[in-house]
Amino acid sequence: MATSLTADLREAYRRAACALSAEQLELVARARDTLNVPLAERNQLLVQIVAAYRAGPRQLWGAVLLDLAAPALLEVTQRFEAPRPVVDEQDLGQQLVLQFLHAAATMQVRRDGRGLKRKLVSRAAKAVARHLFRESHHQSWHCPLEASEEDAD
Repeated sequence: MATSLTADLREAYRRAACALSAEQLELVARARDTLNVPLAERNQLLVQIVAAYRAGPRQLWGAVLLDLAAPALLEVTQRFEAPRPVVDEQDLGQQLVLQFLHAAATMQVRRDGRGLKRKLVSRAAKAVARHLFRESHHQSWHCPLEASEEDAD
């Protein structure tokens, strides 16, 4: 049975947290704290985490980035409808995660980090939307196997 994107992200972060130092865990906790840490500081902490992701190890910091963006990523997945049978919800979640991490690795980042999380999620969502559009366009060029068999009779 396939696990949900939520469970996968939670498990990846749990494993990553075991490998983080106390100082790194404090950095992540401050980046996550929406009540006591001002937005400007959280943005700068996110810039530091993106820099750590780029420097590596990517598997460790990727899990941290995904955990910080998980609510926004999960919201995005609910906006998309997977063109079955070729793409399912699990494929959609994996594609979104891949595109998010690609954006984190390659996107130009402002020093102050203003709007960084939104921009990363937006870029990933746009890439997934383009992928789904191409896939649905590709599917429209093909007729179902059942229709082909009926025409042959």
